Amino acid sequence: MRSDPLENGPSIAVRDDELGRFCATMAEGLHALAQPLTILRSTVAASIAPSVTPAGQQRYLELSTQHVERTCSLFECLQELVIASQTEAECGPYELPELLAPVIEDQEAALRSSEIELRVTAPDALPPVRGDAARTLQALFAALKIAASVSCAGDVIELPVTARDGLVELNIQNKRIHGRRLNSSERLSLALAETNIRSQRGQYEWAEDPFRVSMALPLQGGDP
Repeated sequence: MRSDPLENGPSIAVRDDELGRFCATMAEGLHALAQPLTILRSTVAASIAPSVTPAGQQRYLELSTQHVERTCSLFECLQELVIASQTEAECGPYELPELLAPVIEDQEAALRSSEIELRVTAPDALPPVRGDAARTLQALFAALKIAASVSCAGDVIELPVTARDGLVELNIQNKRIHGRRLNSSERLSLALAETNIRSQRGQYEWAEDPFRVSMALPLQGGDP
């Protein structure tokens, strides 16, 4: 379902809808936290068992470190979600091609080793976007990272960019069906991306399989 841009002076119904979405996302984020914390509790207890060997202690230590990092990442995502929900976006004009260039270069290098192609198509010239560049960057990285995680060797991740009706639209998609459901961490990351795009009076939608994230932002001087 496509998200419509917020109007000035949102109605109570819109605010209630946003609050409900925020609470649902927080609940899913806390659910995502439960798994690494549960594993961490078990590994710590197992590592101090009298019968554990030095090799076993090392294995439990590595597993614990892995899940501590995962927990910290989820906490950071939840913190950013609260900040994005409670603070205004710092909107101003910026050039989308300049924002995209380092993201594409970074992702192409990472995907190449997995034999996955990133195919970007965009007009030769785009008007400036009016939005929060940092929040847009987070949303782009999140969508591309998850697109990569659900893709396999030989896949193509497409990123077409179009401008029309006062908006610039970006679609990150892999048209191949993989039969893979997103986990709680990935859903939380996409929820943060959605909040960051919506906070700029943008539009956002996503689909799970085949994976697709669509986002649209107002052009400078446009009237979406």
